[in-house]
Amino acid sequence: MKLMLLMAILFSSVGHASDVVFIDYLIEMDDETYLSSNPRIYRAEGEHQCQSKDSLGHTCNVIGVNFTDCNVAFFNLKKEDCCKGSRYGGNSIGFKVTKCTNFN
Repeated sequence: MKLMLLMAILFSSVGHASDVVFIDYLIEMDDETYLSSNPRIYRAEGEHQCQSKDSLGHTCNVIGVNFTDCNVAFFNLKKEDCCKGSRYGGNSIGFKVTKCTNFN
């Protein structure tokens, strides 16, 4: 019974397969095609506020490139906690983007 139900579901979706659009993100482009597609790549800088047993409020900076927009930059740089590698160590207790610009 389960097999028949599965087959019915599979065959019922075959008729609608033409409505589905598949995007292949692995297509390689040459330089001219890539530049003519006008990609918007952003570079961003951010600052973590850190807390450790020796210091409260010291900061460290992170930099990143190849972001699709400033919101993506914010979330990715926020994950890059640089406090452990800073002079006083510790963990991030706050983050802000200090600069986000178009990299092209």
